[in-house]
Amino acid sequence: MESKATPERRSGATASGLQVLDRAFAILGLFTGEEWEWTTTGIARAVGLTVPTAHRILRTLRAHGFVARDDETKRFRLGPASLALGDRARAVIDIRFLARPVLQQLVLESGETALLTGLNESRDRSVCLERVESTQPLRLSVQPGRQLPLHAGASQTVLLASMPDEEIATLLEGPLERLCSGTITNPATLRAKLDEIRARGYAQSIEETNQGAFGLAVPILDSDLSIIAAVGLAGPSARLSQKRLRMDLRRLHKAAEDIGRALGLPAMRASGAARG
Repeated sequence: MESKATPERRSGATASGLQVLDRAFAILGLFTGEEWEWTTTGIARAVGLTVPTAHRILRTLRAHGFVARDDETKRFRLGPASLALGDRARAVIDIRFLARPVLQQLVLESGETALLTGLNESRDRSVCLERVESTQPLRLSVQPGRQLPLHAGASQTVLLASMPDEEIATLLEGPLERLCSGTITNPATLRAKLDEIRARGYAQSIEETNQGAFGLAVPILDSDLSIIAAVGLAGPSARLSQKRLRMDLRRLHKAAEDIGRALGLPAMRASGAARG
């Protein structure tokens, strides 16, 4: 006669399964940008497990691709399944929703319009994804969805500087439209500016897209250094000074890191290589 599991046994099995899940999630949570490799003993100690228990969970996680082990060092790191899951999660997250409170804080601290800018589908123009306008009477107003060529303006050029060299070369082969008095239309001059942006980690513009306006922007980069978006400030150039420049750059770098952290990115990947 077929035996049936009692409610007590079912409850015990459920509790045991949840405990294994808790332990597996705790193990996966150990892998960070600072500590991205672990030994079995180190994992067991950090999570409070016996080495055999940690080994069994790691074996299962490895079988499903969530961790991988280096055959030489015997250390574990996140596997392709974990990386793919992270990529899928970021793909469905609306970066505008995550960025808006950060942009609001930028406006409060700087007094200027804060922008989140990305690439359009063709990757040949920028598109304003989100903006929070300054409350000052004299301010720069930018509508979400507005597209601009990548060779003009701080947000545009910081995106361009973070793109692959072949894409940059293709853009420089085409005409560089003059939008304003400060627009760079010479390919050699533009390439030199892109090199400078890469070296210092931010872009600055004066009257490149709008007369009497300045822009500052930093990149938000993925873990492979590919560009995700740019976060920037824009306002009347009369309010820009060297002191303001330094303060606003610190604010922008922090904003980029905050948005990157919300996306699950390592903090130093969020704001570029340099601190200006």
